[in-house]
Amino acid sequence: MKRHDEVAHNPESPKMSAPHPYEAYVKDVLRKRILFIDDEDLLREAISELLAELGYEVEVEETGDAAVKTFTEHPDQFDLVLTDLMMLNMTGDVIAERINAIRPDIPIVVMTGTPDNLPLSKAKAAGVCKVLGKPLTKAELREGLRAALSDGC
Repeated sequence: MKRHDEVAHNPESPKMSAPHPYEAYVKDVLRKRILFIDDEDLLREAISELLAELGYEVEVEETGDAAVKTFTEHPDQFDLVLTDLMMLNMTGDVIAERINAIRPDIPIVVMTGTPDNLPLSKAKAAGVCKVLGKPLTKAELREGLRAALSDGC
């Protein structure tokens, strides 16, 4: 008869199988809520669907004003803010500044198709912790959000 510790240390034992590669990722997204802002209908729909597929709860806003209002009313209900940079009524860096003034600890991620429009120094000054280039893949979005949530700003 094998002792308990012999079974537990047996590499062929099912208890010793390697953790699933997404185990840490699943723990990261479990019950995480994202405030997502984009003024383009198609991108807003596509990215909010991707976020849902990745396991996040998503609150979607079409304008910076609406996003800042939502965040002001419920600042502790969000774990991360994801915003587009170039929008008509308010740019992503201005949204970041306003949200950062309310809650400086929240990770803010900006997406942009023109990274040159938001130099790293300006992004950091606005409270942005990560800038993602567009177009982006599901894997890039997943890893960018995971890094922002786990590393903070």
